[in-house]
Amino acid sequence: MKEKRLISVICLFTAIAFLIELNMVKIAVDEQYYSNAYNQQYKELQIDECRGDITDINFNKITNTTVQLKTLVTVQDKDLQQVFNVLEEYEKVDFYDNLEYRRNFIADIQEIPGNRKTYKSEKRYTDFNIAQHLIGYIDGEGNGVSGLEKVFDEQLRDAKKADFLKLELNGYGEILSAEEISKMRDTDKLPQMLTLTTDNTIQRLCEGIAKEYIPNGSVVVMESKTGKIKAMVSTPFYSANNVAQALNQQNSPLLNKALQSYEPGSVIKPLWAAVLMENGYNPDRVYDCTGTITVNDHEYHCANNKAHGPVDMRQALTVSCNCYFINACRGNKARLLYEMAETTELGKAIQLTQEYFTKAGYFPTEDELKNAGQLASVSFGQGKILLTPVHVLAYINMFANNGIYVQPQIVQGIYNAQTKELIKNYYDYNAEQMISPKTAAAIKEMLKSVVEEGAMKRAKPDYLSAGGKTGTAQTGRYNENGSEIFTAWFCGFYPYDNPQYTICITMYNGGESTRTAAPVFKKICDSLYYLI
Repeated sequence: MKEKRLISVICLFTAIAFLIELNMVKIAVDEQYYSNAYNQQYKELQIDECRGDITDINFNKITNTTVQLKTLVTVQDKDLQQVFNVLEEYEKVDFYDNLEYRRNFIADIQEIPGNRKTYKSEKRYTDFNIAQHLIGYIDGEGNGVSGLEKVFDEQLRDAKKADFLKLELNGYGEILSAEEISKMRDTDKLPQMLTLTTDNTIQRLCEGIAKEYIPNGSVVVMESKTGKIKAMVSTPFYSANNVAQALNQQNSPLLNKALQSYEPGSVIKPLWAAVLMENGYNPDRVYDCTGTITVNDHEYHCANNKAHGPVDMRQALTVSCNCYFINACRGNKARLLYEMAETTELGKAIQLTQEYFTKAGYFPTEDELKNAGQLASVSFGQGKILLTPVHVLAYINMFANNGIYVQPQIVQGIYNAQTKELIKNYYDYNAEQMISPKTAAAIKEMLKSVVEEGAMKRAKPDYLSAGGKTGTAQTGRYNENGSEIFTAWFCGFYPYDNPQYTICITMYNGGESTRTAAPVFKKICDSLYYLI
């Protein structure tokens, strides 16, 4: 009997323990279900960009300058066809997939459909965004793909306060309420922006001129004393909102032509003139140009085989006499040319800011220059030599800047977007006296003669004076009509007396530079006059 009672008590306590355990499990499960249910009741949809702004030196926006209309789309909507009709084209692809999976989503629209509730956000790019080749673009996930967007992707990502739509949902996913909220996605990051050295006013005026006169090429404008690039333009233009369309277009619109390398032609001659003068060559020495000169049994000639007659250095630069420079650079000058190329970074990539470089181009080795034919070709900007517009801009700037070589730079720093306080500086004045002030002044005066007497006076500004040099470089390539393709250059400084800006124009397949690049230089100078 006692054994039966003991067994009964044990069974009773076991049953009670089981019930208690079961109840505890039930409570835990209920709490988990409740927690899941609560989490499912709220959802945040992003309305606005979280990506930090990019601005010019004056904190004027380059990105996020226009408004994009958006609307909330749900399966509950009664006017889905009307919404679809006003969607931006890129939104139409996933529209029905989102609805099929009963997703609530924010869509970009072109106009307001009926009386529908809409939201305004900042659009990252306009269809022809200012400084588009310099800035680059982001992909659909908001990642920097090219240009400064890629280089500063980490700093720009989630670096801005953004608007979100906080949705309250019932168990069926239906919206009970919607509240707009504004917040930083990354709470550990300050609202910050990337500020460039460029100036939107100069950038726009150069883009306007380039759009009209440069089908395939570039314009770079640099502040002469500081090396700060004020404008960088590449053509043809493209839409950062439709990058795929640009992939199959002619003349590679996605390439930043200001960073690509080309044959320089005669725009190299002022640099070699400086080398000669720095090593005792008399600029008043006269050479009698017959239009041709023979080196190693090969005949070189001036443009159109024109005989320039007796010319000194100033006249040789003014009329762009090839034979003068071939003769002047003969013999032991190879080492001197090579050393100047090394100090001015010819054949090396120029760093414009962190991880943002020009192409290296190419400059012959000292051994290659010992070949008399190669030396002759390089002396007038042909042969095995490729330079970017930024390289040319930097060495021509020495003549505007008392012989001081200043490294070109494109980024000022990262700033607090609200207070405009500097967070991280990227601009670092980097300069070196490459040639004597006396030589620089002499070449500067010669380049004034090029503008005022040479190039058919097509580079001469209407207001104030300038100095500069043309270049019409053979490429060895031919177009579909069998005509040789030339790269046309003009690089100079303005105004002459107190240079503020150094300007480099490059036109691929640009014909004769006197007729194409030189007039563009004049137009840019005349536009800059009103800013000076």
